[in-house]
Parts: sequence; structure tokens; C-alpha cells
Amino acid sequence: MKKKKIYFVGIGGTGMASVAGLLQEAGYEISGSDVGIYPPMSTMLEELKIPVFTPYNEENLKRTKPDLAVIANALSRGNPELEYVLAAGIPYTSFPAICGETFIKSRIGVVVTGTHGKTTTTSILAHMLTELGEDPSFVVGGIPRNFPRSFHLGNGKTFVIEGDEYDTAFFDKGPKFLHYHPHHLILNNLEFDHADIYPNVEAIEAQFVKLCALVPSEGVIFANVDDPGIARLIKKISPKAKVIRVAAMGESSEADVSVGDVTATAERPGEQTWRASIKTRTLGTVTIQTHLSGKHNIANIAQVIACVESLAEGGHLKNKLDGARIQAALASFKNVKRRLDHLVSVGGVDVYEDFAHHPTAVGLVIDGFRTVFPQRRLLVAFDPRNATSRRNVFQDAFAQKLGKADRVFIGPCPEDKRIPEGQRMNTDAMAQAIGGKAKAYVTHEDLLDELGAELKPGDAVIFMSSGSFNGIQHQLAEKLKSIQP
Repeated sequence: MKKKKIYFVGIGGTGMASVAGLLQEAGYEISGSDVGIYPPMSTMLEELKIPVFTPYNEENLKRTKPDLAVIANALSRGNPELEYVLAAGIPYTSFPAICGETFIKSRIGVVVTGTHGKTTTTSILAHMLTELGEDPSFVVGGIPRNFPRSFHLGNGKTFVIEGDEYDTAFFDKGPKFLHYHPHHLILNNLEFDHADIYPNVEAIEAQFVKLCALVPSEGVIFANVDDPGIARLIKKISPKAKVIRVAAMGESSEADVSVGDVTATAERPGEQTWRASIKTRTLGTVTIQTHLSGKHNIANIAQVIACVESLAEGGHLKNKLDGARIQAALASFKNVKRRLDHLVSVGGVDVYEDFAHHPTAVGLVIDGFRTVFPQRRLLVAFDPRNATSRRNVFQDAFAQKLGKADRVFIGPCPEDKRIPEGQRMNTDAMAQAIGGKAKAYVTHEDLLDELGAELKPGDAVIFMSSGSFNGIQHQLAEKLKSIQP
């Protein structure tokens, strides 16, 4: 039988590249195209020996003659390859749709959703199931350090995937997560985000209502009832599935699973240890320890434990579950790249980078750090890079959360002419709202020069960006290493 050829238009995205890899593992012949493709996805595709053409050109499709094209959600009409796919009548789809139909539909789909914490929670869950001997399939929207790649096609019953509420493709403006056949659904939190496609939080909530309705009667929904958005959502739905209430912050007194006794200590520069007790439904109270920072990560862990406990209870795990095995799995979890990554410790100065791109996430990262290092001067550099932070919708909220730091360095906001001028982020106004300890910069180089000149022993610096921050965090780390006596 002829091997089916699948061509990915815009293969460089994390989701696109990961699903391309899954399909290759499943026996399909894969190729694709992109422009400006960078590590780690470019490196991964090279290792997989998947041909990647650049720039976009209809000749790439004429040469490869695919049976099916997968179109990235970033592409719109006018792209030469997309126009050729349409003109030539080549069947096309999206990566969420092909992933859902090819892989998740026949397995126990475990979908992790929420405004924050999706990547970390998905990674913890995939790692824990692996450590329990289950060999799950998974797709993670980041780089999990416990695995060689961001995807895996396993032999186990479960498929763990990060459920994104962003739209699917130019021809499908519904959220990606509606394609994922959820059997076990984790609801971490729900806030306004993605201001480029959603007018308000109610519009996002409506998509979550649709998602909850997809969970079958034998499935389970794990609701973080300590989150106001999820608590509100649960009151609006009438699911056929069982709902397990998780007090992920230890606040709700009416929960099936709850967090308690959270403590944190600093072991050495760059390393924190957080401990908590998780009251479960069938395993008693499980005491956990992790190097992940912050109560929000304890919350992520609580959701994972609730989910694994339910999978075992439903007969979806082949091995017996107990608290000791859960503890061991968590102890060996190495986090996800760019989640408070410690880059260097030189002369009493520690430099970190974090993916935080939403005001709530920014505040949680700072709060977690302050809990462990209350006496240290904290300098935060923030890069307004993604589609929402380039707008002023969160300008005041960012000012409030960033103001928790001792000094704030705000990078230049990329000009996006698609955003009406009155809706664009004004970094100078944000700095003024924070006060004298904050400054907005015209260039990343100026920011780096002034930040570097201000550093003194005992300081900690966190670079926060959903993009590359022009690599200045690594430049600072290398500079500090070079002057180390």
C-alpha cells in the first residue's frame, strides 16, 4: 500500500511540528514549509529528517505532490502555497483536526485547558503517566525537559494534550480544543486573553461551555473551583460527565481534592523546594515535594494527581497507583524550558527567564519568588511580545503586577498596525503607572545596558517574555560569566 503523503504549510510552529512528528511515527510521509523557522522546532525537524522548504512557493507542493495539506492557523489567504492548495483542489485540514481524528479519538483523551499552566500541567501529567509505566501519547506546547521531544506516540491507552482556546485555521475559527475528543478534561483557570480574537471573557467562556459538553458520560471534568472563572463556568454547564472539584489553592471547603500545608524553602541559588499535602479521594493525603516555584504550580500538580487518581479508578491504567509512586514521579520532574529557568549565578547575582505573558502569570511568578527570597532585591525585565500584550487592554494590570518588583525594565513593544492606535500598548504610560522604579526603553540594547549597570551582589533578575526578548537575557548571562573572577 502506498504511503500517504502529508504536507504541512507552516510546519515550524510547536503544534504543527509535533503533529508532523506523530504522523511520521505513524507511518506517513511528511514534508512541509515555513519562513523564519528557528530552534527548537527547526532542530527537531532536522533530527526527524522531515524536509522543510523555504520560502513559501507553489513549486514546493508541485514537487512533493501531497495527498493532504495541513494548514497552520497563522496563515491566511494570499499565502502562495495556500492559494495553490485551494486552486489545485488538494484536500486540506488543520493540525488539531488531524491529531484528534487520527490519534486521540481512539484513545482516552486527556485535555489540559486554562489561561495559564497548560504546558506545565500537560508535561507533569505525561511524565507521571510515563513514570507509572503507562507509555502515554502526548503533545506539549513547549519543551518538556523529561522527554527528548515535545511529542510521543505511545502504546498506552491515554493521549495527553494541551487544549488551546485559540482559533484553529483560516477556515475554522473555532478553538483548537474542540477537536480533541476530551474524555478526561482539566479546567485549570479561565480569564480574558487572546484579545486579537475574543472581545471579552464571556466569549471565551462560551467556548469552554462547548468543550465541557463534549465530555462523554463516562468521562470526568476536573474543575479548579478556587479559580473564579472556573467556579463561574461550572455553575453554567450541565455536563453528562462526572465533575471532580479541586481546591487547587486550598481555598474552597467544598472540594473532592484539596491542597493544604504549602511551604517553600531555598536550597541553593537557582533552586527552590515547595512542599504541600494533597487530600485525595481514594489515596488519602499525599505529601508532595517539587522544585517548581509557586502556589500556581502546586495547583497544577493537584490537578494532575486528581486526574491520575481518576484514570486509575476508571480502569484506564494498567498498574496500581499509590502515593509513593506519585511522590517519586514528581521528584523526578525537570520542568519545562523557560519556566523560571535559572540561567546563571555569578557574584551573588542570579538571572532567570520565564515565559509569563499574562498579568496573572507575571504576578504569580513574582509572588512565588518573593515567598522563597523575601530579602532579595528583584529586578524584572518585561517584553510585551504576544498579540494581547501588544494591546493596552492589560496595560493597567501589567503595571500592578510588575509593580511588585523592586525595579522594572520594560522592553519596546513591536508596532502592529493591525491594532487601532487607541488600542496599542503604551509602555511609557505603563512605566509611569508603576512609578519611579520603572522605565520603558526604545531598544532592547538600551534596556540591557542600564540593567547591567545597575546590578549589584544579592540581586535577582527575571526576564519575562513569550518571545525571544531578542536574546538579551542570554547576553547578560554570558557577560556575567565572562567577568567572573
